[in-house]
Amino acid sequence: MQIPGEHVTGVLSKHHRSYKLALFPAIGALVTGLAVILMIVLILLIRKKSRELEKIEGTNPLDAWSSCLKKGQEGSSTIFDRFTYRQMKKATRNFGTVLGGGEKGTIFKGKLSDGSVVAIRRIESSPKQGQLEFCKEMELLGRLHHRHLVGLKGFCLTRFERFQVYEYMENGSLKDHLHSSGKRLLPWKNRIQIAIDVANALEYLHFYCDPPLCHGDIKPSNVLLDRNYLAKLAVSGLVQCSNGDSTTISSTLVNVKIPATPGYVDPCYVVNQVVTPKSDVYSYGVLLLELVTGKPVAQGDDDGNGDSSSRSSSKNLVEWSRELIGTDYRLHELVDPAVADAFDLDELQVMADVIHWCTHRDGAARPSMKQVLRILYERLDPLSGGLARAVAGEEGYYYGGGQSGRKGKEGAEMLAGGGGDGGRCLPSSSSTSRSYCSRSVLLECNSPEEAPPQSSPRGLP
Repeated sequence: MQIPGEHVTGVLSKHHRSYKLALFPAIGALVTGLAVILMIVLILLIRKKSRELEKIEGTNPLDAWSSCLKKGQEGSSTIFDRFTYRQMKKATRNFGTVLGGGEKGTIFKGKLSDGSVVAIRRIESSPKQGQLEFCKEMELLGRLHHRHLVGLKGFCLTRFERFQVYEYMENGSLKDHLHSSGKRLLPWKNRIQIAIDVANALEYLHFYCDPPLCHGDIKPSNVLLDRNYLAKLAVSGLVQCSNGDSTTISSTLVNVKIPATPGYVDPCYVVNQVVTPKSDVYSYGVLLLELVTGKPVAQGDDDGNGDSSSRSSSKNLVEWSRELIGTDYRLHELVDPAVADAFDLDELQVMADVIHWCTHRDGAARPSMKQVLRILYERLDPLSGGLARAVAGEEGYYYGGGQSGRKGKEGAEMLAGGGGDGGRCLPSSSSTSRSYCSRSVLLECNSPEEAPPQSSPRGLP
């Protein structure tokens, strides 16, 4: 006889086993279905992201680049890499570390796959106009190779953005050291060497590039310093100019929009809107003035380091300096108080003379960068005996001590006979400055002691 309770228990156990057998396959099917759905969603997201990147980079971004290169001169060499947008994003960690920015774009710190640290400029522009300008600039910058120009390592060309990859300069810009707190104080000797470094870069652009180039935006923020405080000039938006006639430029421009930074702009450019090598010379003179005084060119740039009298005088730093350069007994007032106890008076006199000459209101009366470089080398390295004599015949006169000017041989003799120990060599990197001497000196003089032939109509071979 079967007990009713046992019968019920058996029936329930049978139904429970049947339920389990039906539940496990259902759960498996559900998990499999969810996995398939997730896989499909993942694939769709990847494809969507790929389409977005393709839209950013363009269908074939090298087409425009290749066409631009074909228009360049035969035999020109461009030594840099092309990067993808993915590489730029990875190098900058999704554009996280900003070094600076301005009208020319935002600059990020990045690290490439080979471990090298770089500075990446991100430029946003309209697809057509931006691409054309970018290609022209890349074609030009790829041919510039000089010790004192910031090196271009590569580029990235997308449909809506452009990237320029430059070597990273560990010590930032000259502006940071002159006008920002927290930066290492630049000793007098470093300032002299920076002046020579920038002069080397400008001489290369004006005389040894084909076609000759004008920088158009010389200022402390465009002078960068590497780990050894070697100065390099940042180049972007260069202008092709005629070296044979310093008052005109060719009709072909790399970038027709010239940055007009108040205080550094050539007064002649304000009148005729023409950028010439002498425009760079004027801006270089203002840069030297900042190196000597440590003051910004305009009151609005003052960061609070100067006193009220200095700030009021700096509304027009060039005009203010003329009063001091014209009187020898006040010349020391030009010097940055931070280095007032460690400067050389003879070197200051030379710097003041060069500033006065470079910032002459008449562009034709200014020196060439070749002349400026020779003057600086002659006064800082007395072994370069023939350099000052070469200055005499090149372009007329030399300004000295704020006076009206000195012609030919007299001006050269004034340089060569500076007296005192002002002409002594600079220590450290400056002691080997002749090794870095620009090609003008190496090509035009067989040795530092040899003067150019006197038969040359301009005092040059």
